[in-house]
Amino acid sequence: MNVSKLVQLKPEEEVILVVHQSLIPWWPKFLLAILWVLLPFFLLFPLFQMRFWGVMIFLALLASGAIYAWRTFLAWHRSIFIITDRRIIDHDQRGLFSRVVSEAPFSTIQDVSYKISGFWPTVLRYGDVTVQIRGNAVNLEIFHVRRPHHVHDLLNDLRLDLEENSENP
Repeated sequence: MNVSKLVQLKPEEEVILVVHQSLIPWWPKFLLAILWVLLPFFLLFPLFQMRFWGVMIFLALLASGAIYAWRTFLAWHRSIFIITDRRIIDHDQRGLFSRVVSEAPFSTIQDVSYKISGFWPTVLRYGDVTVQIRGNAVNLEIFHVRRPHHVHDLLNDLRLDLEENSENP
């Protein structure tokens, strides 16, 4: 994925890791999208017997299913956590025309934690990562991440490296 289309990187800033949500918790929404797109084809003959209005209902069902499928895909695909060598960027796609982008430099990170709770998340190794920011800033969170302990370790290592470099100029 080309993150430069979603966020503006600073000069000489390198992307270390792009973290997506796991597809596993999204399967009900994707299954609904597939069924919604296929539904008009199962009703093809009864709808076409209704002539004009049947064709309109067919097209409306097909178009709304395609829009829902596209919206669901974009919400999953563009909800990412970008870890660069200087900061963390949380890009949340909430709908077709709604997104929230938050960022935090490593110097403002107070704590990084992850949580895996439940049978399926434990078995399938996905969980939530929370980055606590100093001050009154909102915490950065990404949910349903595969192997959240890797993201946790990477963020803590980058944060500690920055602290050590700032203490030893």
